[in-house]
Amino acid sequence: MKELLNQDLKAITEADSAPMISIYLSKDGALDMKSLNEKWKESLTKAEYFLLKDYNKSFVNSFMEPLWLSDNLQKLEHLDKGIIVFYSATIQGYLRVQSSINDLVVVADSFHIKPLLRIKNNERGFFLVSMSAKAVNVWIETNGHLYRLETFRNEAEAAENTNKNKNNNKNPKTSPREFITHTSTELNKMLSIYKLPIILAGVHEHLGYMKKLLDHSMVLDEAIIGNVERSKTVDLRAKCFDLLEPFYLQKELLAIEELNLAVKKNHAITYIEDIAVSAVYGKIKKLFVVENKQIWGALNKLTGEIFISPRQSNSHDDDILDDICQVVLARGGEVVVLKEAANVKGYIAAAIITDRSHLYDFDQAYSVPG
Repeated sequence: MKELLNQDLKAITEADSAPMISIYLSKDGALDMKSLNEKWKESLTKAEYFLLKDYNKSFVNSFMEPLWLSDNLQKLEHLDKGIIVFYSATIQGYLRVQSSINDLVVVADSFHIKPLLRIKNNERGFFLVSMSAKAVNVWIETNGHLYRLETFRNEAEAAENTNKNKNNNKNPKTSPREFITHTSTELNKMLSIYKLPIILAGVHEHLGYMKKLLDHSMVLDEAIIGNVERSKTVDLRAKCFDLLEPFYLQKELLAIEELNLAVKKNHAITYIEDIAVSAVYGKIKKLFVVENKQIWGALNKLTGEIFISPRQSNSHDDDILDDICQVVLARGGEVVVLKEAANVKGYIAAAIITDRSHLYDFDQAYSVPG
C-alpha cells in the first residue's frame, strides 16, 4: 500500500469504486505498538461489519484480506499522531498525520475526507529557517517529511577559520550580521511565493536581526532559541509542531469570525437542506463544517435532495456533510473544517453563498458561532 500525498486529494474525492473504506486511527491512548495493533484490528472488524450488510462473506473476506495483511502501522514515525487509510478496488493508500485525529471507520460509496480536509487546509506544511554564524538552512515540512531546501554558507567565515588554522590572522573578522543581511535578501525572494508559516531557529541575537529583515507576514512570533548546529532534525521538528499549535488555533478563530460577519450580513445559510441545494447549484463560496459531526444518509448530487438516516446502518450510508464538502470542492468552492471544540452554538454546517435565487425559503433563524 503506497503513501498518499496531499496532492492525491483530487483522486480520492473523485473515486467512485464502491465499497470504499476510510479508516482514521489515532495513536492517542495506544501506549505501545501492541495496543495500536489491537485498535487497528477493531477498525477492520467494524469495516467488515458494515460490508456484510450488503455483500456476501466470500466477497468481504477477499476484499478485506489485503488490509488484514498490510503493514501500514509499521510506517508510522515517532512524531506521527495517527494514520489515515483509504481503501477501494482502485485506490489503496495511507497518509501519516502529525495532528490529533479521532478514531473513525466509514464504509460508504465515497471516501470520508472531512478530517483530511482540516489537516490539508490548516497544516499544509511550514518553513524552518535555522541560522548560525556559519550557515542558514531552509527546511520545508510537507507530507509528513522535513526536507532541507537550501543552505546558504558564510564562505568568509569558513575562509577565516581556515586562515586561523594556518596561523594567518590577517583577514578581518566577518560579521554574522553582514551574512544574515545578505541571506535575508535571498530568503525574501524564496519565501514570497509561498503561504506557509515560517519558524526561525537560532540564538537570540541572530533571531531578532533576521526577523527585522524578513518581509513576510507568516513569520511566527515565537521561535526556537538555542544553538541549532547541535540540534537533531527530529528535535527541531518536534519543537516546530509545538509552536504551530496556537497558530492553527488562531486560523480557526479567524474562520469563525469570518462566518460571524457573514451571518450578521445575512450572507450565510445554516439549514442543511438549503446548504445541500446550494452546493449542487454551485452557489457556495465557502462551506463551514464541524469535523467530528456526521449526518448519515444520502445526497442526490444532481438535485441536492437529502435522505437522512438515524445512524450509519450499511455500507451505502454516507456522511451527508462529507458528500456536500466534495460537491462544493468540485464546483470550485472552498471548504473550512472546524474542530469539534470550536463553539458553533447549535449547528454543524453553514455556508456563505453567492445569492439566494435558488432557494424558496428566505426566513431562517441564524445563530452566531464563537
